[in-house]
Amino acid sequence: MRLELPRVDGPVLRGTKRKAYPTPKHSWWVYSTGKLQDDVIDVYDMASSLVATLEPHADRIVEAKRAYGLEAVLEVVLRITLDETKSTPAIGFDSRVISFLNRVGASIDIDTYRGES
Repeated sequence: MRLELPRVDGPVLRGTKRKAYPTPKHSWWVYSTGKLQDDVIDVYDMASSLVATLEPHADRIVEAKRAYGLEAVLEVVLRITLDETKSTPAIGFDSRVISFLNRVGASIDIDTYRGES
């Protein structure tokens, strides 16, 4: 089975190759919007845009998960400035995003960090 997605940063393989384990135990594909710096970061819009790109591949994502015992995660990483004059991110997901994540059996992980990066 071949899953083709536009602009995949990876696959990034992590794990130890040993004689007893010829392939890494952990690996992942990253499809990223890239680092965004703006006056207002809107997770609603970013997630919607991502899902619009991935929706045509939903069946293949489900097949790959089933065939290879994979997990799917929508990972949101936010670095929030300490500057109180700047807006904080709008964090949320519309029903289309939630429906897609449910369809492919994905979870959501949101990591937030204080300070500039």
